Amino acid sequence: MQAPVPIAGSGSRPPPSTRPGMSRKARERRNHALLHIGLIIYFTVSLMPFVWTFLTSLKQSRDVAAAPLKIFFQPTLDNYRAVLFNQYSDDSALARVRVDIPGSFMNSLIIAGGATLLAMLLGNIAAFALARYKMPEREVYAFFFLAFRFAPVFVFIIPMFLIYQEIGLYNTHLGMILISQVIAIPLIVWVMRSFYESIPPELFDSAALDGATRMQMLRQIALPLAAPGLAATAVLAFIACWNNFVFPFLLGAKQTQTITLATITFIGYEEVAWGMMTAAAIVTIVPELILAMLVQKHIVRGLTYGAVKE
Repeated sequence: MQAPVPIAGSGSRPPPSTRPGMSRKARERRNHALLHIGLIIYFTVSLMPFVWTFLTSLKQSRDVAAAPLKIFFQPTLDNYRAVLFNQYSDDSALARVRVDIPGSFMNSLIIAGGATLLAMLLGNIAAFALARYKMPEREVYAFFFLAFRFAPVFVFIIPMFLIYQEIGLYNTHLGMILISQVIAIPLIVWVMRSFYESIPPELFDSAALDGATRMQMLRQIALPLAAPGLAATAVLAFIACWNNFVFPFLLGAKQTQTITLATITFIGYEEVAWGMMTAAAIVTIVPELILAMLVQKHIVRGLTYGAVKE
């Protein structure tokens, strides 16, 4: 006997529990599993260069140059002793290379720290003005700051080289701090502008009615409310100045040699001191990691604080 044909709309569809395919919870578990696998692969690939650099910094020269590659080796701190305390062992690569990493480290602290402080002072004033005052051609001024970020560095590095030699700023910490404003100020202006724009304008209107000046509005209202953004922007500006290579290379010499520039001096004519160079690279990274971890909460909050405008 032939089975009756179900009529459309008569409730012939099977209940959701009996439908073929994957349930919603199963799909969510699958998506979460794929997401975690993707994140694990991403972080593994991202951390591999750092791990490889760290392991190389613990090797002796013969282990670095060993063929085939040595996975298991006797770790040593000779590279770090040479880099941090100028205590050299009898290793041939260590004996031939003499680089003042502690002095270069201090130069980097002075230049990056001074450049960040000056840029935070000037950049916040400019960002507040661009965010709060309806100036003619305001966007043109904002684009002018941004232009320094994507302009080729050699457009102004050669004229600055000649100017620095004429006015005595070549190979000076002050000269390095001033030229670093090209990196730091545009970053601070464009990031902090969004924070200041997210502050309710009624606060500034009330302060103006009470007789507050523009600088008082900046100091007493804008800066406290944008504190997370200040922390995030200061860290980003410091890292950008710390990692800069071109300015110390072209506008400085031994007296202002930064640690990023000192690291490549381990590349010699006859051989490369890989162990010492990777140890210096780790020393270069550590201050940035410590600074980022100390203000991590402020960085995350600051980078999202001005993202949504009401």
